[in-house]
Amino acid sequence: MKIDYTDETFLARWIANELSSEELKAFQQSDAYHQFKAIDEASLLLKVPDYNQKEAFNKIQERLSSQKQDKKVIKLIPAWMYGAVASIALLISLFYFNNSTTISTTYGEQITITLPDNSIVHLSPNTTIKYKEHNWNKRRNLSLDGKAFFEVEKGKSFTVNTEEGNVTVLGTKFTVDASKNYFEVLCFEGKVKTTSKNSDETILTKGKAYRTYNNVSENWDFINSSPSWLLGETTFNNTPLYQVIKALENQFNLKFDTSKIDLNQRFTGTFTHEDVNIALKTVFAPMKISYKLAKNSSVILTYRK
Repeated sequence: MKIDYTDETFLARWIANELSSEELKAFQQSDAYHQFKAIDEASLLLKVPDYNQKEAFNKIQERLSSQKQDKKVIKLIPAWMYGAVASIALLISLFYFNNSTTISTTYGEQITITLPDNSIVHLSPNTTIKYKEHNWNKRRNLSLDGKAFFEVEKGKSFTVNTEEGNVTVLGTKFTVDASKNYFEVLCFEGKVKTTSKNSDETILTKGKAYRTYNNVSENWDFINSSPSWLLGETTFNNTPLYQVIKALENQFNLKFDTSKIDLNQRFTGTFTHEDVNIALKTVFAPMKISYKLAKNSSVILTYRK
């Protein structure tokens, strides 16, 4: 098979592992393959975003000149290979600048992470955050799906983006709980600005809380100095029952049959993370709801007669 190594599409397909088996086999048997392989390996050592094309090319030439394949002398790389080096470096740069860090928890799991500016994020069960490390200190933005407690270092604006609304702060401590049609923010220190998806803006200070669900907005006060779920229990204040059930699902990996109850009922109280039966009884007994926990972790809810 005759291969045109100066064809940029061929090189791009090789880098992306998109060559056919015949093309790859023929390429690997050619003298040019070892030269391009050396270019690819050397490009991994490049520092992004700084890139000196001439310097990298010279290093590759030095490396190639010291290699011998079956006692054959390797010729100097043609000038057109500068473009190949640049293409590989460009791909690495694009990957670096656009690559995001994604961190997730599973059922019943809590983790604490430190962001590039030393801000701290505590993730509750079944939660995902995503952010870009590049240029973080100038643009502190992340996306959230689930619930997390943030301890933000002072600096430029820090923004948490969710599908239901956004939170912007400078340096403070707060929680965000965001899921479909539900958005809740509690401010434990400093000041935060919330913006719901319907553009409703609210400023919260220490001890102030805000939620919106199904386009209904509410505010209330609280006295806790930190989220209770960091200490092994989850607390609710006049919270819609469907959100309480979601928290139980995330903590204990349960699946609820709620077809026979009203999910818009409100619950105020706490459930423990240590025992699933105690947690279920604590939530549903005051609401006169019976539950049946099956071996497959499914829970059937009905009203007591």
